[in-house]
Amino acid sequence: MSLPNAPELYAALHITPNLNGTVTRLSEHYPTVPPSTTDPTSPTLSKDIPVNPDNNTWVRIFLPSEFLNSDAKLPILIYIHGGGFVVASPDFPPFHEFCSEAAHRLGAMVISVKYRLAPEHRLPAAYDDVLEALTWVKDGKDDWVNKYGDLSSCVLMGESAGGNITYHVGLKAAVQSNDFKPLVIKGLVLIQPFLGRLNRTKPETQLENDVVRQLELCDFMWELSLPVGMDQDHEYSNPCRDGGSRLVDRVRDLGWWVMFVSCDGDPLFDRCVELAKLLENKGVSVRRMFSEGGQHGMFVGGDRVKRLEFLDYLKGVWP
Repeated sequence: MSLPNAPELYAALHITPNLNGTVTRLSEHYPTVPPSTTDPTSPTLSKDIPVNPDNNTWVRIFLPSEFLNSDAKLPILIYIHGGGFVVASPDFPPFHEFCSEAAHRLGAMVISVKYRLAPEHRLPAAYDDVLEALTWVKDGKDDWVNKYGDLSSCVLMGESAGGNITYHVGLKAAVQSNDFKPLVIKGLVLIQPFLGRLNRTKPETQLENDVVRQLELCDFMWELSLPVGMDQDHEYSNPCRDGGSRLVDRVRDLGWWVMFVSCDGDPLFDRCVELAKLLENKGVSVRRMFSEGGQHGMFVGGDRVKRLEFLDYLKGVWP
């Protein structure tokens, strides 16, 4: 399978295309950090556990240090990282730090999922991997999950591409909710979800040059990650197409809430607002945390003040 010829866009993402249809992700731009089960000064402990060795998928589990050796049962936050479906993993420093801080401030067990990346594994591979991770959690295949995890209180949360994955996996998990018992999902958190659309909205056509460039990169990542031959009006990228999925009704009937976190400085903001309105019109309980200004990625790896504001807001809603 050939890849698009776009040297500047590959360079902007710090990846290089290979003749066999894969890409090389430049390690100097995507460093990793190890987990730690021994650092007494850390607010959390963490470890990596394989989920599907054949697909090289795994999870990094974060446990607040204060609960180690206690009898506490902690709510479970399943976190799905961003990266345009193309780059990064749970051991990328910004995602590791965010999950550690989330576990500490929320008093929750955070399970960060490593899913397969495009273009080697195009969608829906990432959706399938996160669904498999949910099954892994509910099956209790880890001692921390068994000892400390409260399976009756789970939230799915993702940022950027992870927000997109959270939405689509949430729809599938809602339909299969009985199959995931005793794991009970309470809600979905979409942080600046990575959404697409074939045609630009009027506000998007009036953006400044640097933001237009960001949208060009988004278009390129969709080209690398959507099924071959599909455009951005595919339901994976444009969930508002044709009035949205019928599966949304199941989310409503289960009483799940869906939280949208974004800012109007994000070039994808209008798409986030559109999806929030669609769900609300279908009777889903929608919560919003929208900020003025800012940029894409500010709530996870960028602005610590905004990150803490978001986590405190989430703590007021769940658990």
